Amino acid sequence: MSLGKYLAPLNSVALFDPGIATRNAGDEIIAEAALAEVARLFPTAFVARVPTHERLGPRSWRLAHQAHTRIVAGSNILGPRMVFDRQWRIRPWDMVAVRGLRLLAAGWRGDDEARYPLSDRMLRGLLTRDGLHSVRDGQTLRCLADRGIRNVVNTGCVTMWRLDTDRLAALPVTLAPSAVTTINAGRRHPADDAVLDMLLARYRLVWLWPQGIDDLPLAQDLALRHPRLRLVGPTLSAYDALLRGEQVDFVGNRLHGGIRALQHGRRALILGVDNRAREIARDTGLPVQEIAQGADALAARLDAPQPIQITLPRAGIARWRAQFAEDQGLVPAGTGSPVSG
Repeated sequence: MSLGKYLAPLNSVALFDPGIATRNAGDEIIAEAALAEVARLFPTAFVARVPTHERLGPRSWRLAHQAHTRIVAGSNILGPRMVFDRQWRIRPWDMVAVRGLRLLAAGWRGDDEARYPLSDRMLRGLLTRDGLHSVRDGQTLRCLADRGIRNVVNTGCVTMWRLDTDRLAALPVTLAPSAVTTINAGRRHPADDAVLDMLLARYRLVWLWPQGIDDLPLAQDLALRHPRLRLVGPTLSAYDALLRGEQVDFVGNRLHGGIRALQHGRRALILGVDNRAREIARDTGLPVQEIAQGADALAARLDAPQPIQITLPRAGIARWRAQFAEDQGLVPAGTGSPVSG
């Protein structure tokens, strides 16, 4: 087979997928939402999923190169030092295959917005100049603009795009009989234990979902020490089953664990531990309280809760979707309503 035939363009979309080789089920939640969005936009195209957590091998490199459209799915995929990044394991020479990428609800990791010329050059080389990029918050929009990338719209996280915001606003504002919480074994906070004690004091039963693979040993230890703390299986399917079957509030420090609860129509209060939840909340009204405020402040909010009123950036979502209606070589679906579908 000739090289030209081996690398011939295909009627396909390459989705750079954070859910492959992940240690965190939150990446699965992002990947699921991104895959649904791509399938909705390109129902006639083959979707090739390639990893962001692994270096591109020959097969992934070829799939990315042959794809008509290349989309990078969400998560903390961007940062100031892309050359040495462990979140998106892209290398400078990968730009030969994967130029022309379009971001889908991508985010900036952490508060470090320092400029590094080689990393900035990589971002400008990887990302398309011809289409629109979707980012999850205003901080990411600003960081890309500072690097000369201004063809960007703020859309919030793709996991929120299909939230029924009217239904969420109508949820009860009083405590459910039980709660589900999360932990982060790799990022323990001084308030963690006090928050758990407060939840156990206010709810008849508290479930604990180990969202990350490294959370399970700590979760098991906590369950042994607290008889009214029940473990949920460390899989997304087990968590979904709990959310479908139990009347629970989510109160925890995992952003996408909280968004998943909202997807199931459950009340949620996300405990902010980094820039992700804080920035999204600032733009959309996602229910977030900084864990650094302590257990007493959290208790006061739970005892006098507010309706969940989320405002989605519908115009930005519609603009990002609409760009694909004019793609040549693929047959995207009609854009229809800017959020539903």
